[in-house]
Amino acid sequence: MTVIIFDLCDTIVRTAGVPGLLTLPGLQGRDAAADVENWFVHSEVFHAYERGEVDTDAFIAAFCADLHVRADREAFIRAYEALVLHEIDGMAELVRRLAARYTLYALSNNNPLLWRATGRICSVLDCFSHIFLSHEIGLLKPDPRAFSHVLDALNCPPQKSVLVDDNPRCIRAARLFGMQAVHFDNAASAVRALAANGVNLSA
Repeated sequence: MTVIIFDLCDTIVRTAGVPGLLTLPGLQGRDAAADVENWFVHSEVFHAYERGEVDTDAFIAAFCADLHVRADREAFIRAYEALVLHEIDGMAELVRRLAARYTLYALSNNNPLLWRATGRICSVLDCFSHIFLSHEIGLLKPDPRAFSHVLDALNCPPQKSVLVDDNPRCIRAARLFGMQAVHFDNAASAVRALAANGVNLSA
């Protein structure tokens, strides 16, 4: 039996990414977007937050201090949770179709603020038998230990699993781990790629 594992952000729900934070006071300069992007890539505090090793207040304090953001805690939380915009067209329907035939799981690099916002926006979370969140399991994709953690918990060999993810690095890592992997772009192409990987979507 094939196990299908979905990413969440920018695979099931669309996020605003860095531009969604540029309204925070202090981030209006010419290079603000690049500075914020660089911070998310390189900040040990952010990575620790997504592994569940530091709390929300420590994350906010580091972001604001490093990037000279002048926002109070509540304003920052509102801006950050607003990063989750809406479900991606066609994905709720696809997940429901798949859930009627397969046991679905999710594996998401996430954190408490993003997860709370995702819960408000995403209508199909109950279609997943279990959702593995990085801040709960302490592991981030594309670390192969994240894939190993999930597949060990499911007692599933890699070759019996399919990952659907928008991040090319995660796709490459999953394939190296022995999983099948579908690089997500949109719902229609995901249907075609899943079918090519042996997933049956027939009624």
